[in-house]
Amino acid sequence: MEPVATEGVLAVAPDVALTGPHPLDGAAARALGLPARDLDLYGLPVATPDGAAVSPALVAGWATAAARRTGGGILPADRRQVVVPDPASALDLTLWSPVPLAAQDAVPLVRPALSGSRLGLTGTPAQGGAPGGFSLTATYEYDGAVVVKLSRSDEVPVVLSTLDWREHGPWGYHVTWLPPDPAELVVEHPSQVHVVARQRVAPGIARVAATLWRAAGGTVVDAGGFVVSAAELDERARGAAVR
Repeated sequence: MEPVATEGVLAVAPDVALTGPHPLDGAAARALGLPARDLDLYGLPVATPDGAAVSPALVAGWATAAARRTGGGILPADRRQVVVPDPASALDLTLWSPVPLAAQDAVPLVRPALSGSRLGLTGTPAQGGAPGGFSLTATYEYDGAVVVKLSRSDEVPVVLSTLDWREHGPWGYHVTWLPPDPAELVVEHPSQVHVVARQRVAPGIARVAATLWRAAGGTVVDAGGFVVSAAELDERARGAAVR
């Protein structure tokens, strides 16, 4: 038997709670401007009381990231403008690991994943043999650049607090795409040139993250703060659509 969804409440921040699910069929979703398939609606306040610790912008940002991650949309209470974030627009990945690789060890690992690029070391490790960060830049003739940067951080994504401490670490391997026109990263409908470049670069970003994960261990997190599984990394590396 199919499990029956029951309405619940999920606290996502102080004084901010998500309620649902509320089932919605494909026809009703299309009429509201949402993706035309069966959906579950969740209620989330878009404003917080004066003096609250969480700002409305932070709540809206979380909702946008969640909608992008799930291939859904955001329906404001006034229903004047539905927001449907493009799941494929968030390419950047970060591996959080307890192991810092040296630059000379990372270069031969990531080079095969960035085929067609010119790869160069643009940062230097710490002196005295201590672990240090580095930055590698892979430049493409038409598709911008991919930057692989290792750095240590005292703050890690909140989602990692739900995992065993042995599954991540303070070392962040950030894999970031710099398109030819960075302004197109934030427009709702980027040009076809941008979209094609994004499609060409996306599998390489996933391959870099997967390669580093196999070498250093840890957990991969996407740009929205959600954990990316090994199976999803493989899908992305094959050029499958981002979920």
